[in-house]
Amino acid sequence: MHDRPTPQKLLKFDKAQLFLVFFFGILLFLLYQLLHILSPFLDAIIVASTFALIFFPMNLWIRRKLKANRTAAAAASTSIAVFTLALPMLLFGWLLLRESRSLYPKTTQWIDSISRSELDLKLPEKVRAYVDLDAGTIIEGNVKALQDRITSSGAGLLKNIFFFFINFAVMIGALFMLFRDGERFLHWLIDIVPMDQEHKHRIANHLYVTTMAVVRGMLLTAFIQGLTGAIGYWLAGVRSPAFFGLLTTFAALVPFVGTSLVWLPMSVAMYYFSGVKTALFILLWGALVVGMLDNVLRPILIGKSSKLPVFLLFLGIFGGMKVYGPIGIFLGPLLISGVIVFLQIYREAKNLPHLPPPQAG
Repeated sequence: MHDRPTPQKLLKFDKAQLFLVFFFGILLFLLYQLLHILSPFLDAIIVASTFALIFFPMNLWIRRKLKANRTAAAAASTSIAVFTLALPMLLFGWLLLRESRSLYPKTTQWIDSISRSELDLKLPEKVRAYVDLDAGTIIEGNVKALQDRITSSGAGLLKNIFFFFINFAVMIGALFMLFRDGERFLHWLIDIVPMDQEHKHRIANHLYVTTMAVVRGMLLTAFIQGLTGAIGYWLAGVRSPAFFGLLTTFAALVPFVGTSLVWLPMSVAMYYFSGVKTALFILLWGALVVGMLDNVLRPILIGKSSKLPVFLLFLGIFGGMKVYGPIGIFLGPLLISGVIVFLQIYREAKNLPHLPPPQAG
């Protein structure tokens, strides 16, 4: 007969196990408190990390030119990154805020002009008997709700302008530290992870590839398309080109239809407001310039390195934004990528039948 464990044996802890429980309990508590302290600056740190990834090859080149002087190379790389990306984004945000304050009065004028032109929806008489549809009221109500949200966001930014500059300073400081010591910190972090060395580097490489696919392939392409669209809208005389350029940026992230969600309806609207020439210009600019940028830039920026399908990237970006806010742009795809690579490692460890991973499309 086997000896059954007595209550004394069940309550007896090995000293090594007790130490591990105590150590990791304290460690998790400290990590939680650290994340709680850093949470007000999490957006700035994530933006700095994104910029560091984009300009990492440039930082290596500058470091070689400065004879491995990491501090000087980090300072030069930080200056170039800020003036190349951060300042144009701040300028675009300022233009958007300025235009948003005057967008609603202009929209009201547009709705009035629609009413005066007696633009009506041709609905069957049976439908009209049950539906009292006022297109002007519906459009005006939706635009007002969107405009109020944008204006309130701008007002919140103005009220917290001090914290905005604090976050901007944190972003610059974090970017400098990442350029100078980010590579060492990453290697140190990989070394302390309690996993097989091959699996650790595989996970790190998979997350890096996914991040670069989002930054370079999705976000950078969408930003360039939005900027190009705003230029075309400005040339066509469209009011609030920065606002519609921002809408074009978000529309560029939508699979299959992309930026046509903005410039195609706009060309139809401009046909009624400004004539055939303006409508035709916006249609050709959107289809031949803005639309073609996606076909040219995305293959160059992503190449064949992305390990996620475009549709999964889309779900990760918009689902992450809905759950986590702006930082979800990066967290969503990274979570999906992490789940996929961990499942692949599990399949290999359990010797499960091989199934090819989903390919980017």
